[in-house]
This record gives sequence, structure tokens and C-alpha cells, in this order.
Amino acid sequence: MENGKTKRDTAIANSLVAKIQLGLPSTVTKLSAKMRFIDHIAPTLRNSGVIRPIEKKSPLTIRVSGIATANKTISAFGGILYSAGAVRQDLYIEEGSVYETFQDSLVDIDEADDIDINHKLKFIHIMQVYDLLEEMLLEAHKPELVIVDTPLMLERADAPMDTHGQLYIDYQNCVERIKNFWETYQHFIFPFNRNGIRLVSVSTKRFGSIFYGLFSENKNKEMYIVDEVSFNDIEQNNESLYKIKKVGVKKLLHGVLTRRTRTAAYQYDLLVQTNQLEPKEMRNLGIINFHFRAGMHTQPLLVEIMGNAQEWDSQSLDELTSYLVSLYTLDQPKALPLPLWYAEYALKPIRNGAIIHYFKTQAREMIKKEEVENVWIEEVDFFGEDE
Repeated sequence: MENGKTKRDTAIANSLVAKIQLGLPSTVTKLSAKMRFIDHIAPTLRNSGVIRPIEKKSPLTIRVSGIATANKTISAFGGILYSAGAVRQDLYIEEGSVYETFQDSLVDIDEADDIDINHKLKFIHIMQVYDLLEEMLLEAHKPELVIVDTPLMLERADAPMDTHGQLYIDYQNCVERIKNFWETYQHFIFPFNRNGIRLVSVSTKRFGSIFYGLFSENKNKEMYIVDEVSFNDIEQNNESLYKIKKVGVKKLLHGVLTRRTRTAAYQYDLLVQTNQLEPKEMRNLGIINFHFRAGMHTQPLLVEIMGNAQEWDSQSLDELTSYLVSLYTLDQPKALPLPLWYAEYALKPIRNGAIIHYFKTQAREMIKKEEVENVWIEEVDFFGEDE
């Protein structure tokens, strides 16, 4: 630092010590204020029906399936090599014991530009999940509950510009895949078939959307809130959306969701009309969202299910959440419902990167030996003779 005409060295260690000593009291004060706000608002949310208790099923008997996805990318040849896989893990659980298992999988390994690779992988994973779902629905013995870790539909924000070439083609293929699935197999899925399969997507996205809906100035809240909620209790509490944003909706959700609880469910496409779902032909199906937490140490998860506010009710949502909560065997931060956890574990060979590094090595060797080029030249000559 410069002080008048003299310069004084300030080592990073000194800056860190000074910042900790001066900033720690301020940080603790802000955290304490946020925690007091959460403690203050939590009883209101519970009493008004926004936070709802869930019963655990014991002993548990269910035929369930989990579909997990994973990918790995590495830089190579001026672009990206990627591997993307999806694993379906079926379990038949009878009175708390696993009696049958079944596994199916899909893998895609290829090269791509490094521009928007995350969007491309998202499209690939969604198509893989729908391919596995289609095979499942054609089987004689279908599961009662299917849990996936990808969105069931895309959003307008996922759409790339049509000038993005291959990425735009991948997006269109993904939209068409979703559309074809729901046009063909909608009658297999609950609530469109009251005895159908319950298809559930779980993720950690859109944390706290319910709070934006509850504390917004929108007067038609009953249209998109599925559960019975006492809006008068919430309004009398006089907690503004500004305060919730200041605390942080993720922090608030972690604070008010305790063991075996869920938030009130809401129809997402009505709550956020500006964020339209794709494909547009399927928007009339609707999407219901809510958050749940299985244990004190597990992460809150967002549940995404197809349907609208008239086709779901509190009883069917409580029943669904009860199965999800009962499928947890450990109360740990990385825990997931059992079939999804098994499917995630099976994807370890993709996630650790060994396969994609081997693929890169073999590709480099083939390029050096010009094996592909020689075959290609032979084909060009062959077609040239035909002309």
C-alpha cells in the first residue's frame, strides 16, 4: 500500500488476518439476524399449511425405479470430448427388504464444441431418460414409482439461437422426443391415469419458488397453490418478499423444512407465466412443484410432476412424498431415494473420467496412424468411380 511518498508491503497473510478480525463480528451479526427471522416465520408457515408433515411408511412395500444421469468432459483436439450416461435401477421392496433388482443403461461418447456444452449434455440426458422410460413402459411388470434426476420438460430459457448449428438441432431433437413420449404414453402416467405410474423428477433447482408465490402481490394465489393454505395467517404476519430475498430463499427453505416435511405444492407454469415450458404442445399438461426433506441432514429436493392443480390434491401428494421419504435409508447430505442412489453409484465409471480419457488416447492414436483417413479416401475413390 502507498502511504504518502513511501510504499509499504502488505502480505496476503496480513490482509486475511485483518479481514477476519474486522469482518467476523459483522458476518456473525448478519447470520444471527437471518436465523432469528427464520425462527420467527417458521411457526407461521407451519400453522398456515405451507410446511406440511409427512408420515413414513413402515414396513415399505413397493416396486420402484430410479434413473440417474452423469457426464464427464475433457478438452481435446481444439474442442471437447464428452461421455454422457444414464442408468435405470429397478428395485422390488417387500416389507422393507429388497427382493429383486434390474439394471439398464445408455451411454453416448462423442466430440463437441466447447460452446454451450452444458446445454448439449442436458438435452442428451433428457433424451436418454425418455428412451429408458419408453422401454420400461413396454414391459409387462412396470414399477409403481419412477424417480429421475432430469427435468420432465424444457423451458424457454433452454432454447439456443438457431444460428448455433448442431446445438439447435440437439434442442429440436430433445423437444420432439419429449413431445412424442407424452403424446404416446400419457395414458400410462398418473394423474392422467389414476392407476398409472407416478413419474417424479427430483433436483436442487428453483429453491424457494413457493415463497415468491405466497408473498407476492398476486391476488389469484388459489389458482396455482394445490394444498389448502391459510393466506390470512401469512398476510397478518406482514413479512414482505423483500425480507425473504434479503435472508435468501435457499437459507429460508433449509431453516423451515425439518425432518419428513414438504412445502405446499404449486403449479409452476401458472406461478411463472413468463418462463414458458417446451414443447409448447405439452404446456396444457401442466407441472406441479414442491420441496421436501427426508431427514435433518439430507438436502431439500424439488419434486417435479406432470399435471395441473385440479388433477392433484393434498392426499395424493402426501402419499407420493411418503414413498419418497421412506426410500431414504441414511440421513446424510448426499443421500437420495434408494433406487436413485444405486443408479448414481453405477455411473461412477463415467464420473471418474477413466473412460473418456481412454477414448481420447485411442482417438489420438487413430489420428496419428491415419486409419480413418485411409478408409475415407478409399470411399471417396469408390464413389468417384461410380460417377
